[in-house]
Amino acid sequence: MSDREGMVKPNLSLRKENGSSVYSFLGFLILGIIVVVIVFFFPWGEMLKGGPNPELVAADQAMSKKEFDKAVKLFDKYITSNPGDAAGYIGRSRAYVQLGDLGRAAEDAKVAISKNPNSAPAYGQEAIVLKLKGQMPEALKDFTEAIKLDPKYAWAYAQRADLYSRAQENDKALKDVNKALEYKPGFVEGYRMRAWILSRMGKCKDAFNDFQKVAKMGPNDAWTLQDTAWFLLTCPDENLQDPAKAMDLAKKALDMMGAQDGVFQETIAEAYFKQGDPLKAVEHQKKALEMGSKKCPDESCIKEMKERLKKYELAARQEVRTSYEILPLDSNQ
Repeated sequence: MSDREGMVKPNLSLRKENGSSVYSFLGFLILGIIVVVIVFFFPWGEMLKGGPNPELVAADQAMSKKEFDKAVKLFDKYITSNPGDAAGYIGRSRAYVQLGDLGRAAEDAKVAISKNPNSAPAYGQEAIVLKLKGQMPEALKDFTEAIKLDPKYAWAYAQRADLYSRAQENDKALKDVNKALEYKPGFVEGYRMRAWILSRMGKCKDAFNDFQKVAKMGPNDAWTLQDTAWFLLTCPDENLQDPAKAMDLAKKALDMMGAQDGVFQETIAEAYFKQGDPLKAVEHQKKALEMGSKKCPDESCIKEMKERLKKYELAARQEVRTSYEILPLDSNQ
C-alpha cells in the first residue's frame, strides 16, 4: 500500500457537523443581540401609547381656535387620567392666562414645576404669569431658569429681552432677542421685539429693516400694521416718520380688529394728533383708556396712556381770556 493510499482520509462528515455547530452558535448569538436591542432600545412606550394623547391634541387645537373654556375642560380630562404629566398643567395654565384668571394660571404653573422640575416650558409658563402680574424680578428669574434648562428656548430669550427692554437695559435685551432669532429664524414676534428695542436705542434704520421683515412675514396681520404705524409716528429719526402712511395703516389695523383693543385705538389717536386733529385724538384715546382699564384694574399699565390723553386735551383746548371786561361797564353806552 502506498503512503498515499495508507493515509487516513479526513472525516468529511464530521467537519461538516463541526462547521454547522459553529454557524449555529453564531446564529444564536446574533439573534440574542437583536432580542436585547429590541427589548431595551425600541420605543415600546410610544407604541403602547399609540401616539399623542387625543385629549391633549384636542386641547391644543381648542387653544389654537381660541376656544379657551373648552380647552380648560379638555386639559381637566387629560390631567385626571395623567396626573403626573406636567404638560397638562402647563396647557391649562396657558388657557387660564387667556381667560384672564391669573390666580389659577399661577397655581397650575407651580404644580407643573413640582411634577417636572427640569421642564423649561413649566418655568417659562410660570414666568409669563408673573410678568402679567407685574412681578418682573420673579419673572426674570424664572425665564433665566428656563433658558438654563433649555439653552435654545427662543421664546424664553425673547420674553427675557422684553423684560430687559422695559427696565431700559437695552444692550442685554438686544443680546437676548438676537439669541432668540438665532435659534428660531422664522420667529416673527422676535423680529418685532428687536425692532422696538432698536427703536428705543435710537437705531431707527435698523428697526425699520426689521419692521419690513415682519411686514413680509405677515402682510395682513393687524398687529404688524399697527406696530409699523406706531413706529412711523414715534420714531426719533424724523426722516423716517410718515404720519400719512401711519394713518392709513392704523385705520386698516383698527378695521381688522373691529375696535376691540385699546392699543389700536391709541395708535390711531396718535395718528390724528400728528395730522393736526387733537379732538379726534382725544376721542380715540379715551376709548383706548376705557379698554385698557378693563385689562388693568390697578391702572399700573395705563399711566402713559393717561399722559398722552392730557397732551391731546391740551392741544385741543381753546384759549379763553377772562382777565378783563369785554363789555362796557356803563349800561348807558
